[in-house]
Amino acid sequence: MDASFHPLLFAAGAASCALVLVGGGGMAASLWKRRAGIRLRRRESHLAFRAQVEAAAERARANLNHALAWQGVRPLRVAAVVDECDGVKSFYLASTDGRPLPAFLPGQYLTLHVPCSAGGKPVVRCYSLSDRPREEYYRCTIKRQGPPSDEPELPPGIGSNFLHDHIRTGDVIPCEAPRGPFYLSAGQPGPIVLIGGGIGLTPMVSMANTVAQANPGREVYLFAGVRNRREFPFREHLRRLAESLPSLRLFCVYSRPDQNDVDQHDFQHQGRITVDYLRSVLPSCNFPFYLCGPPALMQALVPGLLEWGVPDDQIHFEAFGPASVRLPSQRNPAAEAIGEPVRFERQGKEFVWQAGDDSLLDVAVKNGVPVESGCRAGNCGQCAVKVLSGSVATLRTPGATPPEGHCLACVSVPDGPLVVDA
Repeated sequence: MDASFHPLLFAAGAASCALVLVGGGGMAASLWKRRAGIRLRRRESHLAFRAQVEAAAERARANLNHALAWQGVRPLRVAAVVDECDGVKSFYLASTDGRPLPAFLPGQYLTLHVPCSAGGKPVVRCYSLSDRPREEYYRCTIKRQGPPSDEPELPPGIGSNFLHDHIRTGDVIPCEAPRGPFYLSAGQPGPIVLIGGGIGLTPMVSMANTVAQANPGREVYLFAGVRNRREFPFREHLRRLAESLPSLRLFCVYSRPDQNDVDQHDFQHQGRITVDYLRSVLPSCNFPFYLCGPPALMQALVPGLLEWGVPDDQIHFEAFGPASVRLPSQRNPAAEAIGEPVRFERQGKEFVWQAGDDSLLDVAVKNGVPVESGCRAGNCGQCAVKVLSGSVATLRTPGATPPEGHCLACVSVPDGPLVVDA
């Protein structure tokens, strides 16, 4: 046996090492648990903070709509009418007393009370403001609306056709103050992506013009989706703006170019604006995205952006017509309302909420209950109905604020048994 080896000392040393290892392992496990607990508390704190921020932002948007530049309607004089492209006109509206017009946020809209019949009730319609805030005028750029493509037997748009056919320079139109929760904070730093489809370009032009004036160094990626140059409002203006501002990049996407449209000159891509196309030209998805266009465009782009990895709080959109796009973080009140009874008291009609019912207005229209409506997006306030009992949930933050005790039927669903005065 080696003289340096002693069995008793070896056994004692091994036992000591075992105690150290066991004790050290216990301490390591305890330390890991503490760190895991800290991470969990930090995440919970972060989520709570984010919820507080989102709630504060929601309150701020609500307060913004309450703090309107004026209450009720105000007469505005038509200072000019300009043809922008096929079927699209811009109406420049100035004050009747020569005073400066109040500012608005780029992306917001103006509510017009269109006098479609002499002495009759005006038709209320909401149109996006299409220029940056100016003291001299508001500009609304309006497309002549035909019948829905899937329901050609329906009449064309009453408000837009009357404006196109009958409104002239010098006419006076009663208007509500600018409002709307969809807007850009133009002075903030950092690149942005603006996407407009068809007449949905109008708020994007307002945003681009505002950035060019207030923050010309801000990087902007602007995507314009139209059929061709004949149906491209502000085509030359946007080209000149992109040429004068190196920080603004314009991407024109034509779905139906005609024989006069030149590839890579008039447009950069043929087809529609898709996430695949965005991925091919944008350096990353690490930007705020602002979108406006028909529901089909929104329904395709919003899920695709989320799949690409864009956080839902970086996707801001305005869809025409009914609220048709929902982010994963948002509830689905219409699905939650299935099975709830809804009674239209004045008509003496009661229905059970079904899968596929979109809003109170949708249920009313399907079942022959007369409810006045306009924009069907919660912006004009024409579909306000009084809630006699029960409560409602909203599909989206409305631009209009209904009277106390009322709801906007176009963006409301029952939150339990409901009775309304309709």
